[in-house]
Amino acid sequence: MKTCIATVTSPDFVPGTLVLVHSFLKRNPWFGGDIVIITDGLQAGQEDLFRNFPNVMFRKPGDDLLLHIGSLCRQLPDYFAKRKRFYSIEVFNLQGYDQLFFFDSDMLVTGDLSEIMQHPADLMACSDMFGHPGRVRDKVTFKRKPVSDFKEESAFLSMTFNAGFIAIGSNYLNNNTYEGLMQLIHKDIYEKIRTHNTDQVVFNLYFDRKVAFLPVEYNFILSKSLALFETKMVDPGEVKILHFTGNYKPWKSSSKMDELAANPDFIPYFKRWHSEYSEVIRNLEGEK
Repeated sequence: MKTCIATVTSPDFVPGTLVLVHSFLKRNPWFGGDIVIITDGLQAGQEDLFRNFPNVMFRKPGDDLLLHIGSLCRQLPDYFAKRKRFYSIEVFNLQGYDQLFFFDSDMLVTGDLSEIMQHPADLMACSDMFGHPGRVRDKVTFKRKPVSDFKEESAFLSMTFNAGFIAIGSNYLNNNTYEGLMQLIHKDIYEKIRTHNTDQVVFNLYFDRKVAFLPVEYNFILSKSLALFETKMVDPGEVKILHFTGNYKPWKSSSKMDELAANPDFIPYFKRWHSEYSEVIRNLEGEK
């Protein structure tokens, strides 16, 4: 099989991207595919930091994708600051692969993902509704609401997913999917959205009822999911991917990060990310 892992990065996300790639390769020695990093430009010398990884290639978002994003931002200027979040759509323009894993660059891979390679589904991801029993997302506003609020099933999305980790088969890596996703980056859709979500809206509208759902262990959002450990719903040793969403970036200083880092339940995962980052730095220094 021809395989690929892909992510999106920017100058301020390089530490997260380095840890993502390092941690994936460390725990998935079976992988021998390409590593595609989507970016519209890094600072001088930042691309060189990835030279320690095999088969790395950098890719700019396609012109058509940038035109759709630019049009949205001109009509709805509030999206300009979040425009790079739509770059994840470029992964569906990476054709010729049998299997592609897309990761957000604020993830730490803590387990072997080879089982997913054996799964026949064309698209796999984790639900974003953990902790919200009885709720679904409104198809227009994307807000979570009780399912009882809807008179018709067509008014809500059946079961939505977090776009931080997506496993994609060859049947969706094509021009039709890419074009269909880009068409959804539209003012008529986003002027009605009442959440902070960007690319996740596009993916969920396009792939509604087409997703095979993975266990929460494949996209474990620390800031929202630690209660799953406390209630014994998730075994910490079974987690495959840790996700540092929102303002909780281990490489950035923020009041939210300080708050979470002081939580004794979180400290082991905070330390684990920094341990991986130290390994990356040692490897880079060893090459000098």
